[in-house]
Amino acid sequence: MTTSIKDIDIFTLCKEHAHIQGSLPLAQLPRLKDDLTQTDGTLSYTVTGAQDAEKRLFLHLIITGTLPMNCQRCAEDLAHELSVDNTLELVHTEAELDDEEEELNAIMSGNAGVEKIVGSQNFDLMALLEEEILLSLPIVVAHEVCTETLPTAVGEKVSPFDALMALKSQ
Repeated sequence: MTTSIKDIDIFTLCKEHAHIQGSLPLAQLPRLKDDLTQTDGTLSYTVTGAQDAEKRLFLHLIITGTLPMNCQRCAEDLAHELSVDNTLELVHTEAELDDEEEELNAIMSGNAGVEKIVGSQNFDLMALLEEEILLSLPIVVAHEVCTETLPTAVGEKVSPFDALMALKSQ
């Protein structure tokens, strides 16, 4: 099995129950770079292919690591711990994505949790890994408790005009 993750025969990977693991440099993730404070680190990934008794193909993705980001509450640095663990079903055509009868049967059987994606013999696994990372990020990245003390009582309320008054008095 080839080790390049930008051009993989994803169907063969699943049929052979192959296993790929490696490091993903943050600098090589163009859609994620703008949200990071630095791009020096790496993320670890493991991709495992599988085929069930009905010949359906599946990819199991695990991505872990730390993303250096900014807290959107206090604007300080934040080390966001990333943990992606997802299974996707591979299909051959776009038409198979929207098979409503199959979706209804899956919902009725209680097995509707697997998302489908279209695979190919020249599959860009790196793009899929980046997409899964982006989808796993919270809407607002923030510390649970920010280190900067924020005004809490009514008497401590900071006026936005205090800075102007300080400039005027100089």
